[in-house]
Amino acid sequence: MNNTAGKTRWYHSLTLKLLILFWALLFLTASSGYFLAIWNRTEPSPTPVDEPIQRTLQPLLQDPETFISLQPGRLLAGNYRVAARVLARGKQQLMLDEYLAERHRKRLLRFLNYDRPMQVRLNDRLLIGPFELQGNKVLISRPLQASEYHDKVRAERELTQARIWVLTSGSGVIAILLGFWLIRPIRRLSAATQEIAEGKADPELKKLPLRRDEIGELARALAQTANDLAVSRDAQRRLLSDVSHELRSPMARMQVALDLTSGNPDDRHMKQLRRDTERLNVIIERILSLSKLESGLVNLQTETIATGELVKQLVADIRYVDPGATTRLKIIGQHWPTVESDPELMRMVLENLVRNALLYSSGTVELSCISLADRHQIIVRDYGEGVPQHLLQKLFEPFYRQDPSRKHSAGIGLGLALSRRAAVVLGGQLRADNHSEGGLQVMLDLPKTSH
Repeated sequence: MNNTAGKTRWYHSLTLKLLILFWALLFLTASSGYFLAIWNRTEPSPTPVDEPIQRTLQPLLQDPETFISLQPGRLLAGNYRVAARVLARGKQQLMLDEYLAERHRKRLLRFLNYDRPMQVRLNDRLLIGPFELQGNKVLISRPLQASEYHDKVRAERELTQARIWVLTSGSGVIAILLGFWLIRPIRRLSAATQEIAEGKADPELKKLPLRRDEIGELARALAQTANDLAVSRDAQRRLLSDVSHELRSPMARMQVALDLTSGNPDDRHMKQLRRDTERLNVIIERILSLSKLESGLVNLQTETIATGELVKQLVADIRYVDPGATTRLKIIGQHWPTVESDPELMRMVLENLVRNALLYSSGTVELSCISLADRHQIIVRDYGEGVPQHLLQKLFEPFYRQDPSRKHSAGIGLGLALSRRAAVVLGGQLRADNHSEGGLQVMLDLPKTSH
């Protein structure tokens, strides 16, 4: 894939395509309205004269003298009137009814050229003819009857509805196709962005990078960005891992040297040196653990865990190392769930949460559990001052420490970051919030796989 392609040429520009597309849509809309209006004005087709009309008019038009004397507008019989006449001889060969000629002159002239009698609707009238005798012709008209008028209205309404439906469905199909053409690449780019956010180095862009417009340019830039981010993450992880590994050996030798050094074990300088050495060992181990979690090198050893027993053992171990925590740690509730998970990772997460709560608060630290519809929630709550709302998410950033000047024994800011990554590996998530009654609570959400 060529990710170094230049800028999009103007004739491949998506902006130009959209302008042409919108112009075409406006033109199509205007044309549809125009053609619909023309379509609805289409003149009805003539049909042969109905037999009852033929029987009524034919006897009245047999006498040549009467036929020649017919004048346009004259009442012939009933509601039948003369619409037009053409004489074979005479000064006024062609005469038309003024009312009909004003609106339908061309239709009347065309009708006079038919070789046999026909009938057709003209708005509210029925035109009939031509009737011919000795080379003379006449056209007859009469008002539409009620049934004929209703049939006409119904036919026109049905025809209009059919035409509107055809235009609407056709334009709807075109709109769907255009929408699909526009939205599909945007949805693909959005999904690829989500894949990059999840750490994927090669997001699924399909054929988008091959396009020669702005979308193709964006797809190529997105692919390059994903690759650069992956390289940067890998380099950072390798750096952390390599530095940590390089530090472990000299730190181990320093620890052995301190253990073998003869001198007063109660000397405050030796005690400080031992504490700093142990602290550096903890820092190195946590950096290595964080690097392994981010690199996906941790393999889950899933087994059935009684969370209540795991929490009791954890509390007992902390009390053994830190007798001062004996009265501060409390386990709330008797019914703790059984889950399928990795016990070492889960213990590491909970131990980090508990030690963090003990370190940054001076009161009671409670461990409790809530079973929800689709997950279990293990909560570690302290009764300290809490954390400002805008800083809650920063608690899980590596090396972030909230006001370390107030806690000289504070850690390096990797505990909660390591715990969040471990929670993700376990298939859950870690969240922090201020309790409504004071203090900070951190919740470990785990998938519900009860037994």
